[in-house]
Amino acid sequence: MDRPLHSVRTRLDDFLAELATLQYRHGAGLSRDLPLESLHASFPELSAPDTFAAANEALAKARAKEDTLAVRRIQLLRELVATHVEEALAARPAQAVALAESQAVLTIDDQTCSFSEALGRLPHEPVRARRAKMERALGNFLWEQRGPQGDRREAALHTVEKLGATDYPALREDVTGIAYAQLAEAAAQTLKQTEDAYRDVLAYALKKMDPLLRPLPGGDARRHDVQAALQAPWFDEHFRREDAWPAVVRWLGEWGFTPNATGRIRLDEEDRPGKSSRPFAVAIRVPSDIRLVLQPRGGLDALGSLLHEMGHAQHRAHVSDTLPMELRRLGDAGITEAHASVFERLLLSPEWLKRYLGLGTVLARDTMRFAAFQSLAVLRRHCAKLSYELSLYTKGSSPERADEYADGQRRALFAEPHPGFFLHDVDPQLYVAHYLRAWALETRLTARLTERFNEDFWRNPHAAAWLKGLYARGGTDDAEGLATEVSGTPLALPEAGVRLVAILNR
Repeated sequence: MDRPLHSVRTRLDDFLAELATLQYRHGAGLSRDLPLESLHASFPELSAPDTFAAANEALAKARAKEDTLAVRRIQLLRELVATHVEEALAARPAQAVALAESQAVLTIDDQTCSFSEALGRLPHEPVRARRAKMERALGNFLWEQRGPQGDRREAALHTVEKLGATDYPALREDVTGIAYAQLAEAAAQTLKQTEDAYRDVLAYALKKMDPLLRPLPGGDARRHDVQAALQAPWFDEHFRREDAWPAVVRWLGEWGFTPNATGRIRLDEEDRPGKSSRPFAVAIRVPSDIRLVLQPRGGLDALGSLLHEMGHAQHRAHVSDTLPMELRRLGDAGITEAHASVFERLLLSPEWLKRYLGLGTVLARDTMRFAAFQSLAVLRRHCAKLSYELSLYTKGSSPERADEYADGQRRALFAEPHPGFFLHDVDPQLYVAHYLRAWALETRLTARLTERFNEDFWRNPHAAAWLKGLYARGGTDDAEGLATEVSGTPLALPEAGVRLVAILNR
């Protein structure tokens, strides 16, 4: 039974490099195609139920020997195999979705644009009537594509059958250790605790956009209104795109990082058609070849995205190259998202904003509060998504799920969503849970940094060295263990919401 695991370990690094290269080229606008099916066919062992069975057997043996390192390596490999059993089953519909979206031409008034262009422009369109047409065109297109989108999601249910699990949440809980029901309860509590503060600031932000615009239930705000308000265009003059990158470079240098991690991070700053409207980081080889794809744009939200993806890139570029392949390549996604969020949450520091963006005291405080509101809106959206996605992956992608999706987002955002997004606004493998755990962990990491290195930890080289020490550990840790190590207590999602509300109330 060890043979399939040996084969996977031997070939996995090259496979993941090829997969990441495909994803990079597609997201960077270098290729319309995303030939996942042929890639999975070239490595059948990775997506074979027999390999999963072999991992189960190997895990039991390692536990019996109390071999902690072997247990962790096999756990990570086992999670990856379960994921790729699903990805192989989903490869054909995923390719169909990617191709349809890359070829789609949407008509909005008298103009046409691609799907990705419309999706990227939607939050930035200043005219509400045109924004509504753009959202409707996108939502209607996605509704028409619900067949292949649904097939992509249905692959999760087929994976349950292949691997002999009782249901999909149980399978993912088994391979990740995440208690989804418990996390869903924490998400519901977070929504309840943050509702009043979120609604009050949303009303203010919508009024800044349009004096007559109000949140639900009394108003008629739609999700595209919330998306536009979250861009905070009234801050744009203070967050010019030509200023953002020099500010980040200066900050990293003072802290003890370099933007390219001495050559391990490669920057893709070229403007080209089809390129993702938001920056993203891809690990081709860890730690030697990390791609950071940038689409230079201005605004507070853009700066937050840049910081977040730089956090991902720095984390992966500082993983120790002496670790075993599984610990170098794989890990708890909640940890890498937490490290990225530590960078992004610097927007909650008025002193950071004053030092690197040159903002005045009052403007820095206002920016901090609005950045907290942006983070709270994203947190609430994902809290609502968790319960919806648990239902989706249990009951299947029938049209009834569209109503369930819309209802959850309506209650979380106090705005009306387009139900056509019900299958598009979903990440595979219940990744939403990793985001939620990451934000809980980031709260603990930032508190520890502040306690140990003071509030301006972001310019203390000793704090950077401490973080690099965590980065170097790769996939050795899980989010729960790291939270306990740095704070003495397990993760608690509501703390993330309470922290943001406290900032809003200052």
